[in-house]
Parts: sequence; C-alpha cells; structure tokens
Amino acid sequence: MHLNQINSFLAVSKTLNFTNAARQNGVPQSTISRHINDLEQQLGVRLFYRTKRDVQLTAEGRTFIPYAQEMLEAARRGSYAVKQLHDGARGRLSIATIPTSSPVLRECLKAFGQAYPDVVVDIDYVSGGEVLIDENDDPYDFHFLYADMLPDSDEFESMKIATERLCFVLPEGLSGEVGSDVSALSKQRFILLSEEENPILYMEILNFCRSHRFSPVITNQFSDIRSVLMSVSAGLGISILPAVTGIMSDELLSEGIELVPIDDSYSIDCVMAWKRSLLNPAAALFLDIVREQAASGR
Repeated sequence: MHLNQINSFLAVSKTLNFTNAARQNGVPQSTISRHINDLEQQLGVRLFYRTKRDVQLTAEGRTFIPYAQEMLEAARRGSYAVKQLHDGARGRLSIATIPTSSPVLRECLKAFGQAYPDVVVDIDYVSGGEVLIDENDDPYDFHFLYADMLPDSDEFESMKIATERLCFVLPEGLSGEVGSDVSALSKQRFILLSEEENPILYMEILNFCRSHRFSPVITNQFSDIRSVLMSVSAGLGISILPAVTGIMSDELLSEGIELVPIDDSYSIDCVMAWKRSLLNPAAALFLDIVREQAASGR
C-alpha cells in the first residue's frame, strides 16, 4: 500500500469518476485503475462497484475513506516537518489577503513578529474577484477575505475578524451636501472599484443605490483603490469604499478627500480562513496569535 494508491482512491471516492480523478491527479486513467485494483487486492475487498455507466462506493470503500485521509495527512505532516527541520526549523508562513483586510492583518503580524521573529512571512495581495481558495491545491496557510467569498466546503475553518462599514469618499467640501441629502447622490458621478476587482463591494454599492431608488452614474472603474482616491481628490466624482481600508491612509485622506460614514446596515464582514488540517507548525502559532488579538478586542 503506497501513497499514490491512497491518493487515487480518495480522488475516485470524491468524484465517482475515474476519468475526472485521473485529470485531477494529472495521470492517465489506466494509472488510476491500476492503483485501485492493486489496493483492492491488498485489502482483499472491493472498494467500488464499477459499470460502464456508473461508479459507486461499496460499504467497505466508505469505511476506508477516513483512514485513507488520515494516512495522507500523516504523510503530509511528516514531509512538512522534515522540510522545516532541513530549513533550520525557523518556519515560514504564507498569507493571501485582499487589500481591505490590511489593518487587522497588520496588527496580527506585528504581534506575531514580536513573538516569533525567526518565522518568515510571505504576503500576497490578491484581487477580491479572484477565487482565493482551491481545496485541492491551496498554496496559502491563511486567507483574509470577505465572508461571502468563502467556499462551501468542510475542508476549511474560518473566524470573523472585522466588519467593514461603508462610507462615501468625497472631494473636500462636498460632505455637507451629501451628508444632509442622500438624494443628491443621484446627480453625482461615481468612480468605483471595478466589479471584477471586488464583486462583493460592487454588489453592496448597487444594493445601497437601489434601496435609495436611484441608479448610479458610473463614469469610471479602477482595479486599485489608489486610482479611485486620486480621481475623487481631483474632483472627478465620488466613491463608496470600506471605511477601514488600510490604503486610505491619513496622508491620502489629507489630499482633498473627506469620508462620510454610511449607516451600519451597509457593511461587509471580513474573515480569516484556513484548512482544518493546518499542516504548518508556524500556522498553528499564528492562529493562536490571531485568536488572542480577537479576544483582546484589537
């Protein structure tokens, strides 16, 4: 019994299709069939009922699944532990984040760096429109993302880390007009983060406009927040962004931009997600830090 057999068995048990399992593992279908046949011979039972049209797990196959998962996870943990030892046991952490999670992530990383200065941390900023999590090939230990972006999967755990309240981003001097009369928004030009870049935020903005019975006049869309802020500060239009956006620093906000909070009903929940297996020892340490930060209310 070897890991390739176990991996093939789990792929077929999930897809119930030898062709799809072969494609998922990047091997010929004949290889998957050979692995399953060899495994069945070693166990002395049939793991699947196979016909030309259908593949189904036997009772023995269903029973074997959790044990196969444990074997594969044990091998992964062992491989990672050996690599960590070879690298000097300092550890490495890999994080994917959308830009608007910066304030919370920064505080967590600050505390983590003070506690574990020898752990190297890799951070990738990713588009809010990208599919961040791949169950089968996830290169990251943690994902900081919007709650609505979480996959419908039992493979991952998550915890809420922040609620981003939306606010109007206005050229200096316009806050009095918009703040006292929301209907004035229908006359304004909107400059937004593109739907491709941040579909969750884009949808929330349109929901706000619909609830106030107007369609926004969108004159431009950008894939980065800095371009939105530059356009607003130049008086080219107004925008709506999360109030805690890390890139909206004091320096940028002082350059002719004002923020006007929208009521609490328009907000977006942010979460941190991670695989239940949590293979990386450094990731377990980081998770403890995040939980401590959350408990302290930071």
